[in-house]
Amino acid sequence: MKIRNIALGILALSLVGGATAGADDIVQTWKGKKVGVQVNGSVLDGGGIQIDGKTYLPIRAMADTLQALIKAESDVVHIYKPNVHLLLFTGKKDAMTPFGNVFLGTYEFSVFAQVDNLKTKVHSLKTTVVDPSGQTVDTQVYKMSDENRDAFWYTTSAFKIDFKSTGQYKVKFFIKQSEDNEFELISEKAILAMKKE
Repeated sequence: MKIRNIALGILALSLVGGATAGADDIVQTWKGKKVGVQVNGSVLDGGGIQIDGKTYLPIRAMADTLQALIKAESDVVHIYKPNVHLLLFTGKKDAMTPFGNVFLGTYEFSVFAQVDNLKTKVHSLKTTVVDPSGQTVDTQVYKMSDENRDAFWYTTSAFKIDFKSTGQYKVKFFIKQSEDNEFELISEKAILAMKKE
């Protein structure tokens, strides 16, 4: 029984970075099965593994899908899910107009982020605009101090985006916990670009 628990522990740790060949061996040895996972109708890369009625999911993929921050230490994985509200606007801060769906053409807008319930340090922020084909159109990065903050507000400089194709553009907001970490997606907002009729 102790060996089985060790094997399940190895399996769980291998899922932190995604399903691996070692995880496949464990699935076969312990008569587990791969299971598909969907979040809001989108298929989770790598899926999950079910052993003895328990389902194990890859933490990194789940964190990205749920727009949460993760911090893996030697004996514990921390998952942080801050509240993040994004507002897109045009004009100056004292005369803001909400910005949303657009007709094809070039527009300027800024992104206001309100973040609270943050239980980890923040090294830097990244705001990216992605076109309907998934290509990054523009990115802004802002370095913050490494102090702990439970809440903060942040406003980007103006983005000047040429909405060339119809479909859903996405504004993605990322946090980097420390200089050594990757940026992690914690919120996104959609802009629908349409043709004038």
